[in-house]
Amino acid sequence: MSPARIIAVVVAGLVVAGAVIAGALALGGTSQLAPPDPAQPIVVGVVAAPGQELTGPTDLPPLAMVLDQGVPDAIARMSPSQQVAAYRQEAAGGDVDALVRLGAAQQRAGEQDAAAGTYRTAAAADPGALAPAIGLAMAEAATGDAAMTRATATLARLTRDNPESQLAWFNRGWLATYRRDGKDVIDSWKRVVTIDQKSALGTTAAELLTQIAKQAAGGGTTSTSGG
Repeated sequence: MSPARIIAVVVAGLVVAGAVIAGALALGGTSQLAPPDPAQPIVVGVVAAPGQELTGPTDLPPLAMVLDQGVPDAIARMSPSQQVAAYRQEAAGGDVDALVRLGAAQQRAGEQDAAAGTYRTAAAADPGALAPAIGLAMAEAATGDAAMTRATATLARLTRDNPESQLAWFNRGWLATYRRDGKDVIDSWKRVVTIDQKSALGTTAAELLTQIAKQAAGGGTTSTSGG
């Protein structure tokens, strides 16, 4: 399949397949996301060729890090702003994982600057931790074209340095979705599945790849999730 065709398939298969996207984001507790404002861009700046920006009425929410763990049902049912409040209490003690959850919630609520600060706090608490680095790249990517380019390079480096990290590979693919880089979406999520198809991220990546394959096959059942 040509790169241009892959991009078209990803846009059709992911932007239209709102239920599948919601399933992926539920890992971060975002199943109750309100519909995006059709007047607002998903990310600041133009991250695709003119006329192809991911703006307007789509099913993609504000760019946010996707976590590799589920959340309690009580929190998953909250609005993004309520989740921020809940996670802020949890992160008050400075736990790195709790800070990452707070940062992701802040991103989902559209608080990208606050999220970047939270991820920096987490990185300072554990300079070697991978999740804060991923989150910071994702938060910065939402602020404009130059930041999107830098974040793309950062995720490429993080996946190279951590080749067995599903968290890094899944978020690389998720960022590529917003950039309309179909080849990177598919390659990244295939890697997630290869690492562990039975994990939360592996299952989600396999389902998303199946939807992309169905679009490529004109609604058929061929799956690309096997590798």
